[in-house]
This record gives sequence, C-alpha cells and structure tokens, in this order.
Amino acid sequence: MAKVHVIKIGRSQVKLARSDSQIAVKSRVGMAQSAENAIRSIADVAPVERRGRLGAFEIVNVPASAPKVARARANLRAAAAVHQEVPVYHTSDDKVPFVPVGTIYLSFKPGLSDKEKQAVLNKHNLRLAASEPNGFFTVRVASSGSDAVEIAAKLQRDKRVASAEPDLLTTRRFHAFVRPPDELLPLQWHLENTGMHGGQSVGYLQGADARVVAAWKALDGLGSSNVVIGIIDDGFDLSHPDLADKAVNPWDFDRNSDDVRPEPNLSSPDAGNWHGTACAGVALGKAGGGQVIGAAPNAKLLPVRMSQHLSPDQVAQWLDHMTGKGAWIVSCSWGAEPKVYPLPDRIAHAITRCAREGRNGKGCVVVFAAGNTPVDINAPPATQNGLATHPDVMAVSACTSQDEFSDYSSFGKEIWVCAPSGGGGGWDITTTDATGTYVDAAGAQHASGYVSGDYFRNFTGTSSSCPLVAGVCALVLSANPDLTSAEVRDIIKQTARKIGPANAYQDGHSVKFGYGCIDAESAVRAALDRRRVAANESVAGAAGVPA
Repeated sequence: MAKVHVIKIGRSQVKLARSDSQIAVKSRVGMAQSAENAIRSIADVAPVERRGRLGAFEIVNVPASAPKVARARANLRAAAAVHQEVPVYHTSDDKVPFVPVGTIYLSFKPGLSDKEKQAVLNKHNLRLAASEPNGFFTVRVASSGSDAVEIAAKLQRDKRVASAEPDLLTTRRFHAFVRPPDELLPLQWHLENTGMHGGQSVGYLQGADARVVAAWKALDGLGSSNVVIGIIDDGFDLSHPDLADKAVNPWDFDRNSDDVRPEPNLSSPDAGNWHGTACAGVALGKAGGGQVIGAAPNAKLLPVRMSQHLSPDQVAQWLDHMTGKGAWIVSCSWGAEPKVYPLPDRIAHAITRCAREGRNGKGCVVVFAAGNTPVDINAPPATQNGLATHPDVMAVSACTSQDEFSDYSSFGKEIWVCAPSGGGGGWDITTTDATGTYVDAAGAQHASGYVSGDYFRNFTGTSSSCPLVAGVCALVLSANPDLTSAEVRDIIKQTARKIGPANAYQDGHSVKFGYGCIDAESAVRAALDRRRVAANESVAGAAGVPA
C-alpha cells in the first residue's frame, strides 16, 4: 500500500501518496551517460519502464513486486553519476507526478532563538541554501535519497516550525483548447460583435463581446504605450509584424538569455511552442502592424519564456521578474497538470509580492486562466487549481460569441470574470501565429505555428480569455495609471456585464461567469471617472475648500 503524507501546502491540507513503483533520477552535471548506464543496470534485476523527463529528473517505473528492487535502487542511489534518486508522489487518481527536488521552504515560530533554529536544522540534517527578508529559509536535504516530503511532514509536526513546504516539481498544462482549423474568421468578434459577418449570422449574437472597440472610443485612442503587459508562456515570435518592436526586458530562465523565441518540437511538429505568440496577439497585437489587433494595441510586452515543467522556485522566479522589471499586468494562460494542485507558499508569496509590491507599490494586476476542464477549480480532494484561486489573482472563465458559458471552461466561486473565447455553437478567436518555417528530425520542412501563415483563426479556451482580460486591464490603467491593482480588480468586478440566466448569480456572483462578462467600455469609463474625482479632490484640497 502506498505511503501517504498529509501535509499543509499554502492554505490547503493535501494527501501526497508515494508511488509504489515510480522513482525520479537526476544525473550529476556532465555525467548524463554514466547515469543512463546506472539506470539501465536496474533492468538486470527488474523490468524497467522509462516514463520520460520531468525537468532535470527522469521518471522510472520499477514494479514494487520485482525481486531485488530495493538493492537495485540503493545501488542506483549510490552511483557516482546520480545526483538524486527520490520517490514520486501523486495528489489524486490522475497519477500526475510530483517530484520533491530536495529543497524545503521553511519558517520558524516567532520568537525562536537562533540556537533553537539551528537545533531544528541539525535534527533533520538540513543545509541552508537561501534566506528571505520575510523570515523564510530555503533548506536542502542532505543526501541523494532523502525524501523532502517525509522530512517536511516531520517539520510540520515540530512545534518550533511555523511552516515547511517541500518544493515539488510537476507538469505544466496550457489552457488553450485548440481545435483543428476549418473556418477563417477575419473579423475579431470578441472586440466588437455586430451579430453578423460577411452576411453570416449563425454563431453570432450582437453585443456578445468585450466592448473593446467602444472602450477605444471612450479613451479617444488605443491606450497608453507606458503600460506594460507581462506574459509568461512557452515562447514568443517577436519578429511577427503585430508584435515587432513591442518587447521590453524579455527573459528565458532555461536559456539564461533574452532569447524568448518559440522552439519547434522536431519529432512532433504539432507540439511546438506556439501558445505564447497567440496569447500576445490577443492582448496587445499592434494597430497597423499586420492583420489583427489586440485589446491594448499600444501596450508594451514583457515576455517570459517558461520551462516545460513547473517547480515552485521557477514559478516564483518568473513572477519576481515581472515584479522587478516593470510589468503593470501579468497574464498567465496555463496551470498545473494534476487535478489537485494546492498552491505552495513559495509561489503564493511571489504572487502576493507581484500583486501588491509591483508597479512601484501600486501592484501588478495578476490574471490566470481558470482552465479548460469543466470542473470546480477549488473542490478538494477531487480538484484544486491553487494558482487560479490565490486571493490576489483574477481567475478568468470563458464565454462564447453568443454570450453563453463555454462548454469546456472550468468554474468555481473564485472565478472573477468571464471573457469571450471559443465554445460550442460559437466562433473561435483570430490571433497572431508564429511565422517562418523549420525542418523536422526527418528533414521535412514545416511552417512554424499552429497553421501555415502568420495568423491562427481557431485559438480558443481560457488561454484566449485570459490575455483579453489583461488587455482590458491595460486600457483601464491607460485611463487612470494611478489605480492600484486592487482598484482595477474592483472596477472589473463592478462593471462586468451580467450574462447567462439571472438565477446563475447569487449576491451578484456566478460560479460560471464570475461577476459577469468583462466590459472594457464600462471599465474604462469608471477609471476615467475615478481619475476626474481624484483630480477634483486634489484641486479642492490645494485651495483649502471641501471637495
């Protein structure tokens, strides 16, 4: 029977069940081939199934009933080429792996002396790796085979410890519900839905849109070029005519460079890194650059190219880059692969820093896609999306070109707002696609992107809804740059357009639609009104008269 640790991660109690058969192996730098030989040696005593890579680790399946497995694993752990050999955990029956990378995010009870803190470290054989001003430490387990989950569970039972979270690596899932293209849709109905295009009214409902064109009219322009939308995603074609000359402070933490170009999958042409380019087009495709336009055409783009896998320290780095490099809004059209992903404190703190300390203390508006599985985003132990349910995040669900709830969209009490995207009976979104061509592993040439050409007519999912909301927030901050992130969230809440049946809302909120469909025009007008009120109060205060 699998061993289960019940530990606290963030605000949640989660059951981490240790796999009876899977282990994760990480080779030492420069010794990958020797580690490969060590893994293969297990096959001499047990049937081994290679399950692929997760970050720097390889997942290996070794049946628990096989003879001599314990000895083989011990030999593997002792191999000079192996840096770590650790167990694999699961949070639900989806069997998506969580790998403890060997570090723990640790804080002590207030008033604990340095001597007592040192005693805790010594008791559990922990090494200090880093410290933060907020009193948290990153500590590393001492040996290759040490189980950081088990040690964290012991730490959480220690009365001297306030919190102890193992850093767990898991897989990433994008929230793009991409279907094969079949219809071209030059008209971007999500910005202004006239109820018809090219003589065709099927699938359209007049006014079922985000009111973006009307917002441009209220602004008397396309927004401010001072506003910076940060997007964390898989890659960005910054040479695309609708994205060229818009990027500031790009960074790829894997490449350790400012090269954030998408990377084709040479063995599987349909699995390239085209998602970020599509999201960027929805948010801020520029006017006159090409054939599409984003919600905030004048905004700048701060692109961060993310890794193939999620670990708490990496996600925190991406968000801290946004905080430190000047993002005003942060758009995240992705989540974790497991059905149950409680939010680690390390990531929660980074989101809080971004949302409250970014933009010179006004805070960045942080937007996450809710996801494309029609389940509740916060119903543990069955489902949990910790990223979308953070209290400083705007979680976005999807609605259609007919003002109906998108059939694939996730839902829940934490949904803040919905935004137009594809869905049953409606039209998809037209946006930017990666340009150019590449040659695959077999020597065949392929067009980069989802389809041939510079544009994709079938982008959909909450992946499209999320950057649309980010773009609208950019228009709101163009209208009133003095707003805090909390004030922007409030404006989006107060001005959202109620769609769907009236009985879907309780106290103004719906688990499907949030506070309603994003309404860029009303939100921009509310921001302008607040700016006028603030200006009047400032003038009245200077004159010494009541406002």
